[in-house]
Amino acid sequence: MTDKVSKADSRRRFKWLRLGLWLLGVPLLLALGSWQLQRAEQKQVWLEQLEQSPATTPEVALQRLEASDWVPVRFDLELMPLKVFLLDNRTHEGKAGYEVVIPVRVDEGPFWLGSLGWVAAPPRRDELPEINLKRQWLLAEAVLSRPLESLTLTGTQFEEGWPRRIQSLDMEQIRSSLALSVEPLVLHLKTAVSDSIMPRAHIYTGIPPQRHTGYAVQWFGLALALIIWLVWAGLKERRGRAADV
Repeated sequence: MTDKVSKADSRRRFKWLRLGLWLLGVPLLLALGSWQLQRAEQKQVWLEQLEQSPATTPEVALQRLEASDWVPVRFDLELMPLKVFLLDNRTHEGKAGYEVVIPVRVDEGPFWLGSLGWVAAPPRRDELPEINLKRQWLLAEAVLSRPLESLTLTGTQFEEGWPRRIQSLDMEQIRSSLALSVEPLVLHLKTAVSDSIMPRAHIYTGIPPQRHTGYAVQWFGLALALIIWLVWAGLKERRGRAADV
C-alpha cells in the first residue's frame, strides 16, 4: 500500500514537472531562438548600411539616419577641441585605453560629437593621456550614429578636470559640461587627426550575423529535444499507468 502511494506521489510530481517544462521551458527556448534570429537580421542590416556610399552633406546624412542606425559620411567638418572627453574602458589589441570625444561642427551649423579614435591609457589609473589637438577644418570620412546607450551608476559617470574621463555619452551632462547645445549625434571618424590617436578602422557591430544564426539553431535544437523528451515521457507514463491497472 505504501509503495503504491509513493509511486502515485512520484508520478504526480513528475507530471507537474512536465507541465512546467511545457508551459515555461519550451516557450523560453523558442523565444531565445527567435531573439537570436532577430539579432542576426539586425546585424546583417547594419553591415549593409555600413557598405553604402557615403553621404556628402549633413542634410543627406540626417535623412538617412532617420531610417538607419549607421550612415557613412564624407564631408568637411571643424574640430572644436574646447574640452576633451575620454570615454573609458576602450581596448585595442588587448591594451587598455580611451575613446577620444570632442565637439565638432559641420558647415558652421550646430555642434555634434566627434569620436576621434582610440588612445592608450597611462600605466596608472590616476593619470590621463595628454591630448594635443588644435581647432581645424578637415575633410573627414566617418560613420554617423546616435549615442549608444550603456548602463552606468548614476552620479559616477563624470569626473572633474580636463580631459574628463566619462563612462558613457550622457548628453545632458555633456551639454552641461561644455555649456553648449550639442545635438545627440556622433561622428565616428576614420580619418586620422593626431599621431597619438588611432582612428577607427571599422565600426564594431558585435558578433557577426552567422554566429547569431548558429545560436538560434542551438536554442531551437534544444527546444525540439525537450519536446521529444516530453512526448516520450508522457507516453511512457501512460503505458505505466495502463500496466498498473
